[in-house]
Amino acid sequence: MNLVVGSSWRRFATVLTGLCASLLCAATFIGSAHAASSIFGTTGSNPYAITIDSAGNIYTANQGSNNVSKITPGGTSTTLGTTGTTPFGITVDSAGNIYTSNVGSTNVTKITPGGTSTILGATGWNPIGITVDSAGNIYTANNGSDNVSKITPGGTSTILGTTGSTPSGITIDSAGNIYTSNQGSNNVTKITPGGTSTTLGTTGGNPTGITIDSAGNIYTANQDSNNVTKITPGGTSTTLGTTGNNPYAITIDSAGNIYTANHSSNNVSKITPGGTSTILGTTGADPSAITVDSAGNIYTSNQGSNNVTKITPAAAPSNKFVTLPTATTSSVVQSTLVVPGPGVTAQLGTFSSSSSARSAKTVTACAGSRTTTKAGRYKINCTLTSGARSARRRGSIRVTLVTTFTPTGGTARSITQTITLKKTSSGVTG
Repeated sequence: MNLVVGSSWRRFATVLTGLCASLLCAATFIGSAHAASSIFGTTGSNPYAITIDSAGNIYTANQGSNNVSKITPGGTSTTLGTTGTTPFGITVDSAGNIYTSNVGSTNVTKITPGGTSTILGATGWNPIGITVDSAGNIYTANNGSDNVSKITPGGTSTILGTTGSTPSGITIDSAGNIYTSNQGSNNVTKITPGGTSTTLGTTGGNPTGITIDSAGNIYTANQDSNNVTKITPGGTSTTLGTTGNNPYAITIDSAGNIYTANHSSNNVSKITPGGTSTILGTTGADPSAITVDSAGNIYTSNQGSNNVTKITPAAAPSNKFVTLPTATTSSVVQSTLVVPGPGVTAQLGTFSSSSSARSAKTVTACAGSRTTTKAGRYKINCTLTSGARSARRRGSIRVTLVTTFTPTGGTARSITQTITLKKTSSGVTG
């Protein structure tokens, strides 16, 4: 995790230095890191869909210019090939061939890595979402005819099965089952390879994007309710987390984190497997599609600005945390905590009852705890015992303060500090 930089950090460091000088403390510091957003490359007109190949090349289906843009990992943009009319969806197979679902011409275009474009086959009405299986069969979610088309590598088109109302997104699992997010009926359809259609589960309002994890859980981006639904393989539906405004598209990384492209708020939401929602970064205008690479970089195709945004995730959170005494009174040692996530922090202070090593006993000076629900800065009070208060009235005492942070579901770690509490006979700060 990166340290805080700039003038704010310098002011903070000055305060820390002054406090440590007066309280004789030692601490470990962390700051906060944020994902970095940048324009990765330009596209054709009105890029609605996005995909990525195994080499890290980005491809967009451009509705307004009826073509596909290719952007290399270095950010070089070219037009790969032409499509049918109004391409809405895009996918790539293991050989690097690109396929688009063309709403205006009701068909699928295939573009080879060399840029040769052909019409692969016909679809149902208004094909929006598109996906490909390991054998090279293409499937489209037909928004206007409430069904899914299957097109073989040889170009033979059939209707695989029916869906709920106005299907938009489509995905496939390792067994070849097809799933569609149905905008008009707020649910997900499952279609087996043999063509049997069932309703898997319900969703939030107006689900457009859909994705699947390695365990077979389905996730939908719900435009009208600004959230993500999770549906287990058994059909249990829950709301995983909230998003920005009008999440059009959704993707998942190898760790199970969910990301949505929020069309009306021009940003990307990240939702952890545990349901914690944050805004990861900003995008260009009107992001409509999203994908992720093997390094965890996020890419969105931005309809309103004709480009692709790349969001580089922040460095992994540090396991370290900060604690610094900030004030003492006759009854309390107050510290500032900076924690990397939710958990429980406990403090225990001890001091020696005598300056003689032979007769000294370790005595509790103070104790305190604080529960935190997310990463951030918090105050914690370590309340002095009566024995510590009495000892302090007789003279300054040297306290060993141990602060232990136990993250939710994680391993505890501690910081040990030595502070001197000055002699006091009243409630003034020591």
